[in-house]
Amino acid sequence: MALALLAGCTAGPATPPALAGPPDTAGDPRNAPCAVVTRQMVASAFSIDAALIEQSSMSSLCAYRWEDERDLLEVTVHVRAVGASGAQARELFQDATAGASPRLPPANPSGPFEEVAGIGAKARLDTGTSDLHVLGDGLYFTLNAYSGAGRRTAADGAGTAGAVDTRTRWWQDTLPQRRQHTQALGRVWSGSRQEP
Repeated sequence: MALALLAGCTAGPATPPALAGPPDTAGDPRNAPCAVVTRQMVASAFSIDAALIEQSSMSSLCAYRWEDERDLLEVTVHVRAVGASGAQARELFQDATAGASPRLPPANPSGPFEEVAGIGAKARLDTGTSDLHVLGDGLYFTLNAYSGAGRRTAADGAGTAGAVDTRTRWWQDTLPQRRQHTQALGRVWSGSRQEP
């Protein structure tokens, strides 16, 4: 969770144990989430040299980051479901983006969602977080991207609570840019899958 907060990722619905599927295998994108949306795709979407973009991953989460004196790039990719038939991925995508579900805990409310054309088999944008939920070829993942002015480093309050409040305000203030940048990266991902 700490990595997700630092990387700018929002917590999403937990995968219900009944839908978790078989244990991960070596070729499973959940073991290599940075292979789903690659550093090169991020570099292409935001015109930044790929060699300058930091990449980290943990479990099914991949984070990319680049920063200079003024500007910041943050991208998070969370692979949520993989399956050859696609049934599990479709079911989890539908549950996560349709609102309340009896199989998912209400601890992390999300939405409302908007359909996004031209990305994967289906894509829906969470308008509250700018997370893009993408379904394609038996794969379901979420994506969030921001590229622009970096946030101020000085906290508006004392200690950790002030830093968290500052981060939360900055996140809310950048939602319009996140919405645009996340969809742009989603289109780069979708375009890369259509190339021979």
